Amino acid sequence: MRGAIAQHDMAHMAAGVPAPLALDIPLSRLGSGTSWLPDASPMRSIDWMAGRWMLMAHGSIFGQFDEQTGLRGDNQLGIADHEMLMALRSLAGGALRLSAMTSVESFVLGDRGYPELLQTGGVYRSARIVNRQHPDDPLMELAASYERSLIPGFAVQVYAGPIGEPALGPVTYMDRPSAAVDPFAPLGHHWQDASHDAIGVATVGLFTRFAKLEASVFNGRESPEDSSFLSRFRRLRLDSYSARLSVAPNPHLVGSTWAGYVYGHDPLDPNVGMQRYGAALNAATGRVSTAVVWGLMIHHHGAREHFHPATDTSTAPPSYHLAGSELIETTFDATPRTSLYARVEQVQKTADDLGFLGGDLMQLFTIRDVAVGATHHVMSLGPTSASIGARLSVELLPETLRLDYRTRRPMGFAVFVRLRPRLAPRVRPSRLDQ
Repeated sequence: MRGAIAQHDMAHMAAGVPAPLALDIPLSRLGSGTSWLPDASPMRSIDWMAGRWMLMAHGSIFGQFDEQTGLRGDNQLGIADHEMLMALRSLAGGALRLSAMTSVESFVLGDRGYPELLQTGGVYRSARIVNRQHPDDPLMELAASYERSLIPGFAVQVYAGPIGEPALGPVTYMDRPSAAVDPFAPLGHHWQDASHDAIGVATVGLFTRFAKLEASVFNGRESPEDSSFLSRFRRLRLDSYSARLSVAPNPHLVGSTWAGYVYGHDPLDPNVGMQRYGAALNAATGRVSTAVVWGLMIHHHGAREHFHPATDTSTAPPSYHLAGSELIETTFDATPRTSLYARVEQVQKTADDLGFLGGDLMQLFTIRDVAVGATHHVMSLGPTSASIGARLSVELLPETLRLDYRTRRPMGFAVFVRLRPRLAPRVRPSRLDQ
């Protein structure tokens, strides 16, 4: 596998581009932002040369019918998508990479996104979005990265942009091969990787071929619903920070762990500060891609932007709550045309997260979810692959939520058509494209 990936990168070198990344790290290791995937991860991209620039386009588009059952369910015909363009060239003895990521979800789905039981996050009409996944912003990344070797076996990376992903969390779910079959966001998305489109971020990392240590400063504020796209930049303050350690012991495995503080992320409660911790394993072995993610959030209510213990006279007792999440997901290429998928997760959500308006809003509810799905390749359209698929999910609720959902086992079902770039034959020459 490593040899096949090396051949893929050598093809670009022969076209006039030097070693794609510092320390000859293969392009297949690039995850979202500055995160790492296993070298053996499948690569799907449309790539071409423009002078000294190597251009790569990748992503996926799901056209889907989504049915969420029960009292709080809904159905919708819609779209879930992300498209990414990367430009790479040599510069001053290193490698310069420009990245942009887009989505049309907000134009097609509107401000409420698509139905998904027990999903939370985002604001609509000054209230929490609940039982729906909010749409992604039209522009989710606009950033630049530069890396070069300092001494043999040791390199530095600088990543920055008006929109980008800090070193906080796992590889974003939409970029994980383990989630490539699933058009739905994990229920723990806002517990794990929701900072992937921070408005303002700067990251510095030091790395070898087998480990990377990086630190970020960024703006952790989520956009209020009534703000225009350009007005989001007026709120840019780099007052959140994080650090992440990633280790790649072999081509098939990457482990990472992170910690950070996010200030003012909640547009309905801007004085909430949040500590976020987590760890993840990503594995790619032959026809199987798997991710295991753990996350922990500690919300500090009443946090102040310029707090100083010598001058602050507040006598209010500190208020905070903890909420955790765990996820396991895997995609198995059962045949060259058919892939199977499963995701199991557990998330702790508060009454406030779930949209309750009274009672103890900090009461925690442990929610579990099991989702399975499959896709089948039906045709190739130029450099892209078209598949059909289906997804079934079952939520496992505590007894305390039975009255609100009229059941402890609400279900969701979706059928979809997926379009994405074909699998690069230079990486997996023995596999028929899906």
